[in-house]
Amino acid sequence: MRFGSKVPGSTMEVRDVNMDFAYAEAFTEESPEAYERLILDALLDESSLFPTNEEVELSWSILDPIIEYWSSIGQPEQYRAGTWGPESANRMLRRRGHSWRRP
Repeated sequence: MRFGSKVPGSTMEVRDVNMDFAYAEAFTEESPEAYERLILDALLDESSLFPTNEEVELSWSILDPIIEYWSSIGQPEQYRAGTWGPESANRMLRRRGHSWRRP
């Protein structure tokens, strides 16, 4: 299987590569570390890659009511990792005649 991959360091050059490719083998350039790329994109003013102030404010307008609710009513019920969730989730669905669909 082949797919298109952005050539490291290019603006938007895409090259077909095999699904099992490695950057070092497919390209003559090495892929920059994640933070190197992030800092370079910020220095180059690649603003489309970063959220705007308006987007950040909108995110908080969605999350703030949830955080406020949790501080006044209580946090979501804890449950052990790897389980299907707290028993209260099953009770919540059973009240309306539903159950979780498990794979």
